[in-house]
Amino acid sequence: MSLQSRREYLTSMGERYAKAKTKSQKSQIIDEVVTTLGYARKHAITVLRHPPNTTARRPAKPRKRKYEAAMSVIQLVWDALDYPCAERLHPVLLSTAEQLAAHGELILTDEVRSQLAQISRATLARRMASWRSPGTKKVPTATRAISKIRAEVPVDTYRWNEQRPGALEIDLVEHNGGSSIGHFAYTLSVVDFVTGYSRRQAVLGRSQKAVLEALQHILAQWLGPVWGLHTDNSSEFLNNHILRFTKTHGLQFTRSRPYKKNDNAHVEQKNRVLVREVVGYERYDTPQHVQWLNTIYAWLDAYANACLPGRKTIHKQRRGSKVHKTFDTARTPLQRLLESSVLDEPTRRAWASWAASLNPLQIHRQLETLLRLGPDALATGTQPQPAPQLPWVQGDIV
Repeated sequence: MSLQSRREYLTSMGERYAKAKTKSQKSQIIDEVVTTLGYARKHAITVLRHPPNTTARRPAKPRKRKYEAAMSVIQLVWDALDYPCAERLHPVLLSTAEQLAAHGELILTDEVRSQLAQISRATLARRMASWRSPGTKKVPTATRAISKIRAEVPVDTYRWNEQRPGALEIDLVEHNGGSSIGHFAYTLSVVDFVTGYSRRQAVLGRSQKAVLEALQHILAQWLGPVWGLHTDNSSEFLNNHILRFTKTHGLQFTRSRPYKKNDNAHVEQKNRVLVREVVGYERYDTPQHVQWLNTIYAWLDAYANACLPGRKTIHKQRRGSKVHKTFDTARTPLQRLLESSVLDEPTRRAWASWAASLNPLQIHRQLETLLRLGPDALATGTQPQPAPQLPWVQGDIV
């Protein structure tokens, strides 16, 4: 029932209610209104005693807007003063209009001049509320360098069943102790996507030059040829230094999707297991700290690559909402690399002999000793045992 119909109905029932002589007649009318309109009984009694007025109101005659003759002049003054608010425009409205009229920009009649003098600040603000200023003027600037590099580095990921060793994922781990203020150490982590072979190098700061030098140092000692680098979207990787390096050595350079850490999942997993769970989350911000970290990594790289076995996914099958994975037999990253066809026979024999000569328990004890003494041990002159000497490498990347 529409509002107008409800009013007419209540008016009719109100007249009946007023003419009713007995209590039972009034009660019957109230019951009918409650049933028809769903009103509460007390409310029904109230509206029956005071029925609404059904007389249609005449629409209010719109008032003629004032200051219409001056609006075009006010807008021109507003444009000339770079779109100020009413509080700034009102005091200088008439004087600026006269100044523009003197230069022939507009014509001031007596009517317009009178309206400019009479309009109040509040009225001016109401009339200006619907106006839209052009906004901040954007000055064209040169394209940012990192945007150009992003355009050159494609977004991609390695295929989960990739079989060629030499596809590397790289990442930086901060050692800031929870505060990014100041200068502190980073760990550059490099992981082979196929074999899990990994290396780490600590640097002080994350300048593009320092990161490139650390990457060159790791790749100069890398076992086997390298054909690809995959990074996140940080500026320490997406820069001309790294781009030039990959082009010089013919490397495939790709990057992850923004905010998608799983595109770099292998190096992220190594960051947790072989960096965070080893050296923790403390702040390291001195050259002695960096030296201590690199001493640990010299032992840790040998331990992780030659002693710690891991399993690799060899088959995936989706069953409903779950993906079931099949893993191969656990092997060390070095074993996987030696079993591949990328190394020649002399290199394979030398590294296999080196791995067999290691004492995993002795390396484990040495790591625990270095971690227990902490970075201050080097400052006091304590000399740790030298890390296991690596055999020669092929030197495909220098």
